Amino acid sequence: MAARRWALVAALAALACVLPTVVASLPTGSAEPGADRLRQLVLDSADQPYVGYARAQAELGLPDLPDLGNLSGLLSGTTDIRVWYRSDQHKRVDVIDTVGERDVYTTPTGEYTWDYGIDLLTRIVGSEPVRLPEAGDLVPPDLARRVLRLDPADPVASLPTRRIAGIDAAGLRLRPTDPATTVGQVDMWVDPANGLPLRVEITPRGAAQPILTSQFLDLSQAAPDSSTLTPPVSGAGGVSTATAPDVLGALNTLGRFPLPRLLAGYPLQPQLAGLPGVGRYGAGLATFVVLPLPGNVGSSAIRTALTAGATQLTMQRGRAVLIGIPMLSVLLEQAGFGRRTYLVAGLVTPAVLRQAATQLATLRGRPVR
Repeated sequence: MAARRWALVAALAALACVLPTVVASLPTGSAEPGADRLRQLVLDSADQPYVGYARAQAELGLPDLPDLGNLSGLLSGTTDIRVWYRSDQHKRVDVIDTVGERDVYTTPTGEYTWDYGIDLLTRIVGSEPVRLPEAGDLVPPDLARRVLRLDPADPVASLPTRRIAGIDAAGLRLRPTDPATTVGQVDMWVDPANGLPLRVEITPRGAAQPILTSQFLDLSQAAPDSSTLTPPVSGAGGVSTATAPDVLGALNTLGRFPLPRLLAGYPLQPQLAGLPGVGRYGAGLATFVVLPLPGNVGSSAIRTALTAGATQLTMQRGRAVLIGIPMLSVLLEQAGFGRRTYLVAGLVTPAVLRQAATQLATLRGRPVR
């Protein structure tokens, strides 16, 4: 049962997930730094402290699948986020909604969450080398740096300046060149003085409007007070402890089969850290992963996907279903008379995953334990 619950969660976590109301964004001219220089400024901006209020709006239409927690709402709605950032190891992210707020404190000694509604502080025990996306991943600086690190090779171009959060922000556009990726372009507007991203738009290939937008509505580029970064330990609800979700452990207990060195025309990339059973193919934003699953998980996972609206595909050998999520393609396949099951997902077109599924169905081999 545990493997079944983790199957779809693991695949989404293995992807380096990449995947509003606009205020005062009037064009005022061309960006000052060159595009390549601006890209480097963004990548080097992790040391810039700030305090800000951001709004992220996503329309990925993620199905309501079990064990995804708040991920469906995060990637299919509007999220208001307050951030106090001193460094990657010293920050606070508050998610605000109509019910209240949930705060995440990252400190040099560990991570804490605080639930405003029940006045309860929870210390997270253990690390999360692999995890699902969180609200903090959608804040413009984190989102922009993650995209540029994932795709360091594709060309960038300058965009007209916009006025964002009181700053004349320089524009930058990344347009992937591989036709297999579902990402059409990534636009971002950046403080030209230090490279801090202020707004990010991600648009699918062939679409006229972005499907994911994140922007600061208010921003101060000053280091936050230490008191705001300190978890509240005096709440009436007390302090509890919880173990970080062991997605990595779940991945390593799933079935593993030998994977081909070339799949759908893309070479197998170096192993993902700590994930010996996961294959990564492609480069940049045209990347997909292959996750072999135990045979007894396949039927259950396919039934769950069909219930969530997946499309059943016609296969010469085995069976497969395709989950239709804008900009993200997810395919589940049972091959070899049900002995081998694969979950294939990535920011690539369904045609690429169909080609991969056809090739995977012809493989022979026993699970690796």
